[in-house]
Amino acid sequence: MSQASLKVSPLWLRPAGRLARTDVLRGSVTLRSDARETTSRIYCASFEAPIGVIYMASTDKGLCKIALPKDGKSSFFSWIKDNFAPDGIVDDRKKNSNAIRQLNEYFIGKRTKFDLDIDLIGTTFQQRVWSELTRIPYGTIVTYKQISRRLHTQGFRAVGSTVGKNPVPIIIPCHRVIGSNSKLVGYAGGIRLKEYLLRLEGIILV
Repeated sequence: MSQASLKVSPLWLRPAGRLARTDVLRGSVTLRSDARETTSRIYCASFEAPIGVIYMASTDKGLCKIALPKDGKSSFFSWIKDNFAPDGIVDDRKKNSNAIRQLNEYFIGKRTKFDLDIDLIGTTFQQRVWSELTRIPYGTIVTYKQISRRLHTQGFRAVGSTVGKNPVPIIIPCHRVIGSNSKLVGYAGGIRLKEYLLRLEGIILV
């Protein structure tokens, strides 16, 4: 069976109703459409994770970008330059050390919730979708259609596209969103990584 054809056991599928606010992601979440006007510095770092090299960036308000191995360095810095002034880019691992530590704990199975401040940069619609993703608990899944219903929109494709543009994957768990047919589809980090993360969280793939 190919990676794209893998399905998830329905035991972990969340009910169709709107999820209550939970502490899946602790810490504050800043929402804004433009970082250039208010942020002078963006602190960048990279580290070797079990899945490969991850690039990340934080502002003084919180973590704002994670680039998974499939994205690569060039894609990471392209996003940075699209959202921040070049003279504000700083190489600073210390500013990202807490996020690096918590991600490493997640990868070895010691962490199921993240306690980080997040600085989400995107349109109002994108922020609504990404905020909804933070309500999906560890070890459970939802469908793109369910996310759309919870946001009271029929724009399934717009929701799917926005989920794929999640700037802080893993922390904001877009890997827990699957197709209506229970297939692993639509993950920017790649189907193999999506499978790896779901198995890590104890979700049975069939």
